[in-house]
Amino acid sequence: MPEELNDLSGPFNPNLTFDMFSKEFLLKLMQVWQYAWLHMSECWYRAVERRFGREAADACEPEAWCNMAERVNPRYAKVGNIPLKTVVDSMKAIQLPLDNTTGGLYPMIPEVINENHVIWTIPRCRSLEFFEAKEPWRIKQVCHVNEKKVIERYLINRKIKVTPLKLPPRNSPDDIACKWEAVMTDEDQWGPYNETELK
Repeated sequence: MPEELNDLSGPFNPNLTFDMFSKEFLLKLMQVWQYAWLHMSECWYRAVERRFGREAADACEPEAWCNMAERVNPRYAKVGNIPLKTVVDSMKAIQLPLDNTTGGLYPMIPEVINENHVIWTIPRCRSLEFFEAKEPWRIKQVCHVNEKKVIERYLINRKIKVTPLKLPPRNSPDDIACKWEAVMTDEDQWGPYNETELK
């Protein structure tokens, strides 16, 4: 077995594969992927806003995130062998996307009431910090309008109802970013951004 690579400072390898990298390098690379993922989101929002106005960009944003989550996020559950029968199962699933709750972007403090009732706190949110510093007018749209819909799609199970318990704006940078509750129900909770309604 060849030695794992910690960087690409050596000769060019046209047959390079990810399993040749060290764990440390892959973790560094994942952080860059995370940055690219969120930056791409901001870039397309800006492109729509420049061409068609803020109202159009605000309308497109949750639709894009919800459609992406509906198509992609079930794959995280599949690769993670997560059965998605309970709210706790779905909490496992949101630990896996690039914009996850396991790293420094959106760290989560969970309170598991039972397997179908979870409350979680996001003490620090990099997106909120960006909006507070650069674009405070986006907080209401992103945090109050988009986020509930997007979180429900990220949890994958259509019967999980998500309720915000605390949302920005914050009184101080030391305050938590937000707090949410997820409860299993008997009804489909998803709104108009599912693929069948868009066809």
